[in-house]
Amino acid sequence: MEKIKVFLDTNVIFSAIYTNLQGSYPSLIIKLGIEGAFTLYISELVEIEIKKNVKRKIKEKEHLLNKTLNHFSKLSDVLIEFEEIKNLPIADKIILSTAIYNKIDFFITGNVKDFSNLYGKSILKTKILTPKDFLLKNW
Repeated sequence: MEKIKVFLDTNVIFSAIYTNLQGSYPSLIIKLGIEGAFTLYISELVEIEIKKNVKRKIKEKEHLLNKTLNHFSKLSDVLIEFEEIKNLPIADKIILSTAIYNKIDFFITGNVKDFSNLYGKSILKTKILTPKDFLLKNW
């Protein structure tokens, strides 16, 4: 049986790294993924964004980020125009359409500003959730 596929948005990874993978929903998701409960995914764009943000805001945690990213499978970015995401900023549109195109089970984001109207909804196979909702509804 294939493991559940979980795609993490940049802000989820940043939150986990910021807290040293301790005591937060994003941290728990990454820990469960590392332990094999499901497969963790990011896209090339997420990797670029997270490395840039960590270097700029919490440079002292770059080593932890690089070690953590070794546990993610990386997907090539894809831009597909789905009606449900037409109003998202272009970077968010690319990241989410990459998850949808690759038949990811869950897209996890804490970006309330841009994704709040999509929380709890599915686009094709991909369900969009906050880190907290993902854990409370699935684990």
